[in-house]
Amino acid sequence: MTEYDRLVLAEKTCHTIEVREKATGKEGVANTCEDGVRVFYGADDGSDDKTVSPETFSRDFEVIAEIEH
Repeated sequence: MTEYDRLVLAEKTCHTIEVREKATGKEGVANTCEDGVRVFYGADDGSDDKTVSPETFSRDFEVIAEIEH
């Protein structure tokens, strides 16, 4: 199962999915979107958010927590 598959599965039951970027250790939350995966790191202005393809997400990120409520 890829990390993208884990994200899709987690979205069915969880409110928040926390992720970590493997290369930098930077943590945020993610959800699937029409263009792939949207990663939110937390800057108030959204300047550090990004959208990546499912393939890039599986390669570069890992799901670290699945929060139900």
